[in-house]
Amino acid sequence: MNTPAMTSVSPPPVPARSARLVPVLLSMSFTVVVQTLSMSAFVPVPVAMLIGLGWGVAIGLAAAWIAGKARASAWCEDVLVVLGAVAMAALAFGGGVGLLLLGTALDSSSLTGETLVLMFLPSIPIAIASNTPIELFAVPALLILGWREGRRRALIVAASALFLIHRVWTQLVFAADRLDFAAMEQSTTPLTETERRQIATDLQIEDPRWILNLVVFALFLLAAQFSRVRELQAATTSPGPDGQ
Repeated sequence: MNTPAMTSVSPPPVPARSARLVPVLLSMSFTVVVQTLSMSAFVPVPVAMLIGLGWGVAIGLAAAWIAGKARASAWCEDVLVVLGAVAMAALAFGGGVGLLLLGTALDSSSLTGETLVLMFLPSIPIAIASNTPIELFAVPALLILGWREGRRRALIVAASALFLIHRVWTQLVFAADRLDFAAMEQSTTPLTETERRQIATDLQIEDPRWILNLVVFALFLLAAQFSRVRELQAATTSPGPDGQ
């Protein structure tokens, strides 16, 4: 009776030096741009760029080291893909519900600034908790660990590119129009129609970025279907050349 032969797991073939540099450069570029956008509100732009570059180098070195270990690389890749899908689900669906609630509340003539701030503030930790793992870990590492021929690489690159577009878009249309929450929180009188319209504009209630969130979520979800661990397990349990 033929039984599956257990074969040793060897690291993936090493591509040419120029080919190995492409994902590393993409990963570092993504990290520098995103961290510069995130940190420039707190530190000067050159400092923000240096922070992004430092983190990009650290993630690149860690991912390159893990990539040389077949099992560790497979598990890390699958976990990061799932992390990306879960984080984008929270961002897409949580953010979508938040926009619906705020849009409905802004139609109310009795809405006060205090009530609006109390409704809006819970969305901030959700956005931070969703964006941070994708920006710092999932995308930078996946661009290196998942850089293999196949559908998953295409899905990862597409998700990374769209997420980057989303972050730049957010910075351009929303970050510059932050509301004066401190002053608004003290307001207990109903907002006028003009004030409510201005707030809706500042908060980008009708901005279609939520569509990008859904698309990125769908791309990560599709990428999760091409499990690297399952692929590795299938390779290690496949019959040998003689069928033994």
